[in-house]
Amino acid sequence: MSVKKVPAASTLDMLRSLYDFKPTYAKTLGFKENDYFILHSAFTKHKNWWEVMNDRGEIGYVPSNYVEKIGVTPAFYSQFVDKCIDCIQRSQIPTELATNAIDRKSLLDKLREMKSNVEQMLEVTYPSIAADDGPPLLYKNSEGQLETIKNTASKCSSNSSYLSSEYRKCDIYEEPIKPIHKTSNSIENLKKSMDNIHEAYIREESQHKRSDSGIQSNSQKNVRINTQLSHEMSRIALVTVVQGLHELLPASVFPYLSTILSYSQESLKIDDVQIEQTHDASRLKIIFNELTSCKEDSQQRSWMLHEDESVIKEYLRELIQILTNADASISKYVVSSQQYHVITTLIQYYQMETRWSIRQLLLQAFGVLCSFDKTIVSIMLNSVLPGELARDMMASPRNVAKLNYSSLLLTMIMSMGEPVPITHYEYLGVPFVTFILDNIECPPDTDADDQIPELFTNLIIAYNLQFTAYNENIILKALAEKSIAKALIERLLLLLNREEDPVKIFDHEPKPPHSLLKLFLDIFSNSVTANLFYTNDILVLIDIMVRYMSDLSVNDARRHQYLELCRRVMRNTFYEEHLHRREEILKCFTRIFCEESEQSKNDQKLVRDIMNEFPQYFK
Repeated sequence: MSVKKVPAASTLDMLRSLYDFKPTYAKTLGFKENDYFILHSAFTKHKNWWEVMNDRGEIGYVPSNYVEKIGVTPAFYSQFVDKCIDCIQRSQIPTELATNAIDRKSLLDKLREMKSNVEQMLEVTYPSIAADDGPPLLYKNSEGQLETIKNTASKCSSNSSYLSSEYRKCDIYEEPIKPIHKTSNSIENLKKSMDNIHEAYIREESQHKRSDSGIQSNSQKNVRINTQLSHEMSRIALVTVVQGLHELLPASVFPYLSTILSYSQESLKIDDVQIEQTHDASRLKIIFNELTSCKEDSQQRSWMLHEDESVIKEYLRELIQILTNADASISKYVVSSQQYHVITTLIQYYQMETRWSIRQLLLQAFGVLCSFDKTIVSIMLNSVLPGELARDMMASPRNVAKLNYSSLLLTMIMSMGEPVPITHYEYLGVPFVTFILDNIECPPDTDADDQIPELFTNLIIAYNLQFTAYNENIILKALAEKSIAKALIERLLLLLNREEDPVKIFDHEPKPPHSLLKLFLDIFSNSVTANLFYTNDILVLIDIMVRYMSDLSVNDARRHQYLELCRRVMRNTFYEEHLHRREEILKCFTRIFCEESEQSKNDQKLVRDIMNEFPQYFK
């Protein structure tokens, strides 16, 4: 007499309910405590709900915090699938619930395939003994310990709702199992047939096998999730705690703490496969898929838990939170997949969406996305987005929120200095720049916090980076039509005096030129735009130029730009009327002439050209 053997390692994943649950929405399943389910998908469009199949073949949603994951033997799993097949065949449930948009035949075929593959995992030897003498079925409880079905007979019969009378008998070996020869690829076939049913649990199990660096990464992730800190701040928090533990714990644990500390101080290095398995990557993919559905004109749908607008806003807030706080390498990987297809999709959705509450969140998401990659900035610049933003701003001159968000994103998109496509000038031409300039001088009365002038000034500075020739510069054309730009000039001088480049937002390469200095050089390249500066403004500008020409080193490229600005001020303003700081300017020129380094030659040539052009100022 031989013994039937069920290997302990050959367990399959199922869900078991912890409490009773009464369904309150369509597509949710009711259940009692200790009911069992097959997990269909843990990554649904609502993160707190899992899609499962119960023992009656019904597919629906259950709250994830009402169930636990356990391991069961293949025989237990096989009889559960048998029950599902039997219930569906007897039409004990409505077809739409049984199939969840999969026709009944396909579902039955899938279940039979699952059962066949599960049976191949059973190891059986001959001759079979009587059912009463057979070993009880084993399963893993929530603590990972093996228990027997027979030991839990009372619990099984009183609480389980999915077993019929013949399945409620705990001697589930009552019917002998036919011997099946195991093939080498049986487990692989099982996984293929079950699709993603066990994907979440398998991923969770694999996390226990990660290296020390993976443990550190997981600890850092837990800190971020539980504190809402960014990835970098979570790393700092983890390092601080570990350093504190060094002082409190005995020396015997120092090697372990030192290992965690060393990995915490290094950049996260994980391959694409590991990135795919992270929670953040999974959530980003789900969110992008849902927003793609919205773009494809299905955004008017509503489903069991939320109205359409609230669902979309929830996804967008989570998207912004992940993009802001998660490790940048994970976000970049997901966003850059399929040639940045998600960026184009979000832009198209923004163009189609009319609700400002959703558009506002999309603008915030665009702003965070721009920080990842210059390619993303370029995609947005060459899309319909700049024209949409400009049109929205001009159509809503008193909507401060829309003006603020739109102008800020436009500034980001233009901050790298990449030329704007000529087709954009229909919306970004002289009328648009004039609108911006007018609002700097006279902001709308709804702007209680006086944000519009500052944001619009930055937009002018960023937009000017696009132009290299005076006759093509839309900013200068709009300024040439103005008789006064007092507020703009005051803000520009204040920024220059503070040595600020207000649109140096990103660290992308190649870096654009100094935006503020470029605007000053462009304005003073022509006497018409230079005359927007009053005499007192010119005097303040000269004071700033003298200070920088004296303080900046030969290796600083800005010194050459200030020398060129000095020449243009002398050329296109009435400098001869006041000769402000002439002696200090001459001393600067003399000092530059006395420099002997190779780097000084360009500056020396420029100084020589200035003195030759204006000999009357340097006698």
